[in-house]
Amino acid sequence: MALKKSNLYGVIYMSTAKLELLIADLKTHEIIERATSPSFTQVYDKSMIYHAEMETIVSALNGFQQILADYGVKEYHFWASQQLIDDITARYLTEQIYNRTGLTVQWLSTSQLNYFRAVSLVAHTAESKGLSKRTSYLLYIGSAGATLSKFRDREFIQSWNIRIGYLEIDQLMAALRNSANAPYEILEDYIGSKLAYLGTELAEAQDENAMIVLQGFTGLANLLLDDSERTAKVPLKKYQELNQKLMADSVPHIQKKLRLDATTARHVVPGMLIVNRLLHYIHAEEIWLTRLNIWDGLALQVARDRGMLKQDIEAITLTSSINIANRYLTDDAHRDMSLRIALHLFDQLKKLHHLTARDRLLLAVGINVADIGNYISQDEHYHHSYYVLKANPIIGLSDKENTIIAELARYHSAEAPRVEQHHYNQLPPDVQMRMAKLVAIVRIADALDDSHQQKISKLTVSLRDNELRLTAYSTQDLALEEWAFANKAKLFYEVYGIKAVLKQRRSEA
Repeated sequence: MALKKSNLYGVIYMSTAKLELLIADLKTHEIIERATSPSFTQVYDKSMIYHAEMETIVSALNGFQQILADYGVKEYHFWASQQLIDDITARYLTEQIYNRTGLTVQWLSTSQLNYFRAVSLVAHTAESKGLSKRTSYLLYIGSAGATLSKFRDREFIQSWNIRIGYLEIDQLMAALRNSANAPYEILEDYIGSKLAYLGTELAEAQDENAMIVLQGFTGLANLLLDDSERTAKVPLKKYQELNQKLMADSVPHIQKKLRLDATTARHVVPGMLIVNRLLHYIHAEEIWLTRLNIWDGLALQVARDRGMLKQDIEAITLTSSINIANRYLTDDAHRDMSLRIALHLFDQLKKLHHLTARDRLLLAVGINVADIGNYISQDEHYHHSYYVLKANPIIGLSDKENTIIAELARYHSAEAPRVEQHHYNQLPPDVQMRMAKLVAIVRIADALDDSHQQKISKLTVSLRDNELRLTAYSTQDLALEEWAFANKAKLFYEVYGIKAVLKQRRSEA
């Protein structure tokens, strides 16, 4: 059957190791073509990881554009990992790459990278069948660090960013080369020290029938998967036998045996040492290998945005926020009530706020985690919520979006954003406006359940004569809610220029 070119989309992704091109059919989710650049030389100065390879980057991008043209693909996008560079360096690189290739790069945060890796697996129906009704751990190891994500019955539970990557391992191995007789034994001890904190947490879970899925392990995939397989189970005994053989092999022999470049071959044994330690903690009964990765997840996100993927992959982000809320023992009933009111207001006021579906997701996430600071102290809990969220980005959100979530938590309660505040003035203008619009809605929703007793059975919303009229149906005394509303609705007027008015109806809805 001939390909329908209008369904083809090109995904270009640049990691800290190399560039990848994927041409996908958005309707069938099939991969039509893949191409890869030579691996980057892993320089020790992390901020120079892309600068040192600019000629390779430009050459690969020009070649990718020719491949896209050969396939008649007119729509494509270029993403890149920002794990090792700061915002200013990213802007410099963006300008350099655009000037030489005409391509604009969109930088991805660590939380976004984790999200797209997870999406690549759980959204591919054929591959995800093996994840059904069991606990699965998805492991990826890159230059900047490693990520372990936990799923149960294909539903995201949580992820851990592990601060050990191939660049750090390369530095350690270089230091050990002339000073140790058994560098892998020392490396194994080093990995153990880095993962010790995680071992305690994983050991407590002790999930039955758990499995671990290895993502990005190109050499093992080349050896153990058929060329047509994207994901497959590897018998534990077979993996253990291969592990013993590779531990005794030289890097050149591994390079030849697994069909790898020299850089990737050098990372095979260190990667397996990390896997071995995690297998010890998880007690996994099965090992799976997958070729699916970030670029597959990016293609699926584009398909979702265009209505070609029915699966609600954004649920990963929502689930992550709910799990954080549960971890900090928030009031579920208050959270659900505030969320229901806030989303109702958002949907009824679309012509007023002009926000997007993405902002609606941020609103839901923000309400889910707004009260986590109560776990630390009820006194100024919103400040505690803020700094916890700044230190723990939510999966699937950009750095800017995670900033908005933290600000929503900071300003949802007693403290409101003010022009004279130094903190508020330091925020980028676009973050200020999006956040202020959302906070104005969140503060009203929070006020309408200020007692945490869910007194309101129904809320109607009408916008007329430059006034937002809210009618709350309740048979109970709403004095506390009315007092809180009078205070918290002031921001709504400041942001939208429209006064919010609350009235109560005593009849049941």
